[in-house]
Amino acid sequence: MRNPTKNWALKISTLVVATACFAVMSASLLLAQNFKNLLTLWGEDVQMTVYLSQDISDKGRQDIEEKLKASGKVGDIRLITQQIALTDFRAQLASYAPDLSQDEELLKLIPASLQVRLASDISAADQTKELQALAAQIRPLQGVDEVSYGQDWVEKYSALVSVLETTMRLLGIVIVAAALFVISNAIRASVQSRKEEIIVLEMIGATYSMIRKPFLVEGAVLGAVSSALALVICFVLYTGIKGLLVSKLSFLQLGEHLQFLSPAFLILFVIGGAALGAFGSYLCIRRINDGYAGSQG
Repeated sequence: MRNPTKNWALKISTLVVATACFAVMSASLLLAQNFKNLLTLWGEDVQMTVYLSQDISDKGRQDIEEKLKASGKVGDIRLITQQIALTDFRAQLASYAPDLSQDEELLKLIPASLQVRLASDISAADQTKELQALAAQIRPLQGVDEVSYGQDWVEKYSALVSVLETTMRLLGIVIVAAALFVISNAIRASVQSRKEEIIVLEMIGATYSMIRKPFLVEGAVLGAVSSALALVICFVLYTGIKGLLVSKLSFLQLGEHLQFLSPAFLILFVIGGAALGAFGSYLCIRRINDGYAGSQG
């Protein structure tokens, strides 16, 4: 005899667990998306500074600029003359060390430089490699004292992007496997609870689709509902966290760069949840109409 109360309790618990799995998955995807957006935004400010010798001529500086442009990796080159550098330095020190900002001998040590920005078509993931290659070409040139591009920060930035992508892939595999396992167990229990009905249907010659379709639909609905609920939970958490960042950490200006998952992705996510549920159901019912009644006897 079927126990409706027990069956519904199992379905509800399965829905809760599956929703939790999909919530972790969607939250991870949302975190990865916004984290990469912020890193890419900050990465757009990455630039290389070429410090020039005090005695460099205009011809020497132009040769360095031509060398940079010839690489095809440079989007913009800005000359920071010694006078501009001194003015900026004085402005920065004026409120902290006014006496030091008036020390002419010390300020003369500040060199002129070239501020080099990479071309816009270079992805954030390739910035480190391109900056390293460009710096290696420029350092040996006459008239170049030093080349700096925030090496430590850029390398850590690139490594962080790589680790983030790898972690999300591994986490996605684990979560998909967990959701598939949970849904499959629920469908297996549903099959067992309706064993007598299935045997009767087999005996009267029911087709494959007549017997399997209800279970496939049940798995698909379970997957679709749990994935949709997960997105709702994820959106509520996203709204709350974004509001907190806007109100408490407005000086970071993070709120305007945070984005929720796109509508197209939301639809694909729910469809993927339904497909996963249907697949989990299929794994449990593939033996039906293939000797299932006899094997149960």
